Amino acid sequence: MSNKKIIKPLIFVNILCVAAMMSFLAVVGPIVRELGLMEWHAGVSVALAGVLWILTARFWGRKSDFKGRKPILLLGISGFAVSYLLLSLFISFAVKNPPAVIISVLLLIGTRGLIGAFYSAIPPVSAALIADNTEPDKRASMMAVLGASNGIGMIIGPAMGGALAVLGLAVPLYAAAFMPALAAVTAYFVLERDKPAQAQRAEILKITDNRLRLPMAAAFLTMYSVVTSQVCLGFYVIDRLGLDMTASAKVTGFALSCIGFAFIAVQIVVSKVRGVTPKTWLKAGASVSAIGFLLVSLFAFTQFSLIVGFCVATAGMGMIFPAFQALASNAVSKSEQGAAAGTVSAAQGIGIIAGPLLSTLFYGIDPSLPFFAAVAAFAVLTVYSWKSREVVYTEELTVDTN
Repeated sequence: MSNKKIIKPLIFVNILCVAAMMSFLAVVGPIVRELGLMEWHAGVSVALAGVLWILTARFWGRKSDFKGRKPILLLGISGFAVSYLLLSLFISFAVKNPPAVIISVLLLIGTRGLIGAFYSAIPPVSAALIADNTEPDKRASMMAVLGASNGIGMIIGPAMGGALAVLGLAVPLYAAAFMPALAAVTAYFVLERDKPAQAQRAEILKITDNRLRLPMAAAFLTMYSVVTSQVCLGFYVIDRLGLDMTASAKVTGFALSCIGFAFIAVQIVVSKVRGVTPKTWLKAGASVSAIGFLLVSLFAFTQFSLIVGFCVATAGMGMIFPAFQALASNAVSKSEQGAAAGTVSAAQGIGIIAGPLLSTLFYGIDPSLPFFAAVAAFAVLTVYSWKSREVVYTEELTVDTN
């Protein structure tokens, strides 16, 4: 399968699936209120999706190594669509005939868990599919293209969810179920059937494999910082800028849009630049992100300075995301691509869970502390990326390069 035949459908598939995943964020608050639930119920449902992401990402990646990428990708997308449909049907019924709180909690948590478990197949299998069809020196660029498509989905999803919510709380969820269904149809008819990369009984790549330490550290720290920004931004706007609720909502929405566009723009730049190694992008991105969060921590006393700081931090993270994916891909053989991508994706899942827990704890101590923690995280990553060696798999040998 040529690179040209996979990248366009993968972009379309990932935009649809990420948008569907993110659209829930626009309606989760109203749904919780409508069903008479408490805020922590929503938190548990989101956290469980993250936990199942961690537990299943490596499983899906590994399965794609010996079953083929397309079948596992189709299974993940289809299960994602069906899970969202179940959630939609439940919400559609519950807003008209509210069941007992315990039933609402169990069904909300259960369906969100299924959504997270099936969605976790999509990022690692997509990354492995790109790795299978891209030369090592071009993988960072192609991963950046995939990352830009995820950024587009992150912008479209909440906007769509908020716009459709005026028609009913279940309507955005039905739309979210339709999008992965369309993605599954696209993948089925457009992507070619690929051959398994290895036999089922091949040795399983360990999560502690030395070759993946740097990309796993980058994946965890970056996703931790992304979630920290998402969780704390709204509070920070209120407390740091001294705005009322209506004004803070407008500023927060505008800031998130700017951050999303910055993320997409930088990944497009990364995809166009040739001759830069993944490790170089990682070192540059970690340094830029540290500077950005330092600006947020020390100098964000106006709307403009706050948005500039977050956009600088996001620009750095836009360099890091394709870098750690390419580093993981280049460090392993063809038969280990799915397992490696799943391992790195699991590290991201840990960051998704750790981010809200630690950042809100830090915020209770001081509003600037979560962002100082992000500065420290990227400072550590900068030093680690300079001192560590880039592992490159060549034929049947694994070599270290400075």
